[in-house]
Amino acid sequence: MRGRLWAGLLSAGLALRAAAFTPVLPTPNDAIFNGRPQDFYMYVDRDFEGQKSKPWQGGGYGFTREPQRIGGKIVTVKFHEGIDIRPLRRDAAGEPLDPVVAVEDGRVVHTSTAARDSNYGKYIVIEHRVDDSPVYTIYAHLESIDVQGGQSVRQSTRLGRMGHTGDGINRERAHVHLEIAILWNDGFESWHQANFPTPNKHGVYNGINLMGLDTAAFYLAQKKDPSLTLPGFIRTREPYFRVRIPASPHFQLVRRYPWLAKGNREGAGSWLVSFTAAGFPIAAEALPDEVAQPRVEWVKPSDTPPAKATRSLLAGSADCPRFGPAGEKLMQLILWDPSAAHPPEKGL
Repeated sequence: MRGRLWAGLLSAGLALRAAAFTPVLPTPNDAIFNGRPQDFYMYVDRDFEGQKSKPWQGGGYGFTREPQRIGGKIVTVKFHEGIDIRPLRRDAAGEPLDPVVAVEDGRVVHTSTAARDSNYGKYIVIEHRVDDSPVYTIYAHLESIDVQGGQSVRQSTRLGRMGHTGDGINRERAHVHLEIAILWNDGFESWHQANFPTPNKHGVYNGINLMGLDTAAFYLAQKKDPSLTLPGFIRTREPYFRVRIPASPHFQLVRRYPWLAKGNREGAGSWLVSFTAAGFPIAAEALPDEVAQPRVEWVKPSDTPPAKATRSLLAGSADCPRFGPAGEKLMQLILWDPSAAHPPEKGL
């Protein structure tokens, strides 16, 4: 009796931890918690206006790469969707030895063991449940993978070993690329077929269909306030633009992540969705009036043109914003009908 009671309490404790989503770091490197980001992030090689450098900031989340001079100042405009964590241990040949572990309890939903199949190299995707919604962690550029698809893992379960697989990474820059992400559309396969000539080798867990949040900021915020939930953290993010989206039956975002929704969902004619500059959705407000097509409602005033500040999700100006090429594709994906045999009409 006592054994069954203990097992039940342990099981309940694991379920509560997973629901709360209190992740550990995926490697032994915890320098981010000790005020040493330069020892945590893997640098990028930079050559800007003939000056070479190795800034550690390039390993962080956000617009951390590809500096350009815009309006008399230097702005980094290339978006990096995760964080690159450098190794603590290497062998005599310089190969990284750090194990990579699951940051939280979950289920392995995808492993890619062919390094050339994507820019992620060899990578793993784990699904976690947060308030009964699916949240995903991605572990990329691995040298080896020790788990299989469908396998349940607990927090700190070894997943594999850090490596440098994938395009543009050499042994010196070996690291694990970590993302905490949400999923756009479970009809991604047909969307991919309609938009790309090459086959999709990763199912719905293709990186295009997973949108990463500011992972390091979440770790640091939860370290400061252990009671902070992932939905609570997302709600603290600053909006950069807002889009009115039709309340289509194919709009999966608020059904999959109801904690994003505000207002009367049952009477929604459209949704006003707030996005960060990178395009991560942080809130969706139900509005009664309908719209026929997605449209940009607002963008934060800035000296940086919207196209540069939002990785081409937006174009135009802050006074007259519109969707850029990447924004049109994103809206198409967000509203994609899995039964569609061709892309929806253009003119967003």
